[in-house]
Amino acid sequence: MAHQLEAVFAFLGLIQGDADLRARLNEVCTADEVEAIAAERGYSVPAATLLELFERCNEAPIARSGLMDEKLIRVWLRRQSLVGG
Repeated sequence: MAHQLEAVFAFLGLIQGDADLRARLNEVCTADEVEAIAAERGYSVPAATLLELFERCNEAPIARSGLMDEKLIRVWLRRQSLVGG
């Protein structure tokens, strides 16, 4: 799980600095769609891992249109507490 989290957080860390990625993520609403976008960029971001992180952060499993970037950034900002337990 630790290796999966490293890959997930590496991908999520790109969002704030990559306007194209951010725009692309805002076109989707589900973890499966995020997984596909990550895979296109060479990152392994399993939807099941994202869903678990959403749950641990009290985030809904589906984002409203245009808000996936914000949901993922909130998860990324909590990475220390999520990795530590």
